[in-house]
Amino acid sequence: MSMLRSTNSTLQRKEAVLASNEYLREVANEPSLGMYYLQEHVKTSVPALMDVKGRFKECTKSAKTEIHSLNNSVYSVKHFCGSVPGHLDRIKARLDDVLEKLQAGQE
Repeated sequence: MSMLRSTNSTLQRKEAVLASNEYLREVANEPSLGMYYLQEHVKTSVPALMDVKGRFKECTKSAKTEIHSLNNSVYSVKHFCGSVPGHLDRIKARLDDVLEKLQAGQE
C-alpha cells in the first residue's frame, strides 16, 4: 500500500511539474503571440491606411488649388466692382455725346 501511495504521489508530482511547465511556456510565449497578432494587423492595415493617406493628400492638394482659384476670382470681382463702373460711366457718357452729335448732324 505504501508503494502504491508513493507511486501515486510521484505521478501527482510529475503531473504538477508538467502542468507548471506548460503554464510557464504559455506565459513565456504570450508576448510573442501578441506581437505576432500585432504584426499581422499592421501588415494588413498599414497598406490600406497609406492608400487612404495618399488619396487624402491628393484631395487636400486639389482643394488648396481650388481655394487659390476662388480667392483669385473673389479678388478679381472686388477689383472689377471698384474700377469698372467708373469706366462704364465714362463710356456711356461718351456714347451719349456721340449720339447727340449724330442727332444734331442729322437735323
